[in-house]
Amino acid sequence: MNSLQLIALDNFPLIEPDDDLVEIIVRSINSNNILIDDMDIIIIAQKIISKAENRFVDLDKIQISEEANKLALKINKDPGLIQAIINESNKILSTDKGVVIVEHNLGFININAGIDQSNIPQKNNLALLLPKDPSKSAKKLGISLSKALNKNISVIISDSMTRPYRSGVINFALASYNLPSLLDLKGKEDLYGNKLKGTEVAIADELSSASGLLMGQSDEKKPVILIKGFDKSSHEVNDAFDLIVKENEDLYR
Repeated sequence: MNSLQLIALDNFPLIEPDDDLVEIIVRSINSNNILIDDMDIIIIAQKIISKAENRFVDLDKIQISEEANKLALKINKDPGLIQAIINESNKILSTDKGVVIVEHNLGFININAGIDQSNIPQKNNLALLLPKDPSKSAKKLGISLSKALNKNISVIISDSMTRPYRSGVINFALASYNLPSLLDLKGKEDLYGNKLKGTEVAIADELSSASGLLMGQSDEKKPVILIKGFDKSSHEVNDAFDLIVKENEDLYR
């Protein structure tokens, strides 16, 4: 494999609750005059999946606990947002510097439990939650897109995240379908014949990161990226959701 091709779907429409993402993606592929091949990978931004699944929450109508009120006062945040973060989290890890870092109910370590208020309607105090079951969403989309396009399609649901001791956000894979998301190279030999002892490559994260250059983070309106040329045939399929590391195995906690 010497090259990959990344293609953003232009003029992608804004997504509303209960929209049929498969129909919209297929229509967009056709309007962009793109030919789909077996083994193509479609990377879909988490935000449009959450919108289609109606994962909106009205922060003005959420029931506020005493814990949320105290924390909101301490770090000068909207009590509704703090309550939504608590509701979506297994536990709060830190509130230093006014930033709420949590272990999400899904197992991710992220800021504000992945709750987003950008690129959504502002007429109400709305926020957008992560998909309830990203693996289920990826599988459903992958199967339906493969059927609609009559091709062997892979799907990655991507989101952005910060990283310890690094500035800036980067895209990563929330979940995936029909893709070798983690490549285990332990036991393979390097250039000098040395056995690799602990090398695992997060393929789905690397593909998501590359797609982020086209998706953007503001008003680009390119939430779906097509990747061509990745050869997945010789690797074992696994879900990117399973890349989450348990606390007792995490090197950084």
